[in-house]
Amino acid sequence: MTIDDAIKMLTKRKRDGVKSIIFSFWTAESFDLPDDETWEDASESVEDNMDWSYTHDRLSELLKKETENEKV
Repeated sequence: MTIDDAIKMLTKRKRDGVKSIIFSFWTAESFDLPDDETWEDASESVEDNMDWSYTHDRLSELLKKETENEKV
């Protein structure tokens, strides 16, 4: 996702009334890669094909503990 795409998405969510989010990102630099067209294409493909279910499940577990005052 490009930064411009992320800004558009976040702006829309803000207009929809969303006040808080969990936000994380990785840059090409995080993987010792150049921030170029190859990175843009590859990162978009990875984002589209990544199975985020484990990440979502883990976040759900942590949020449940936090909201039940069982600090992580």
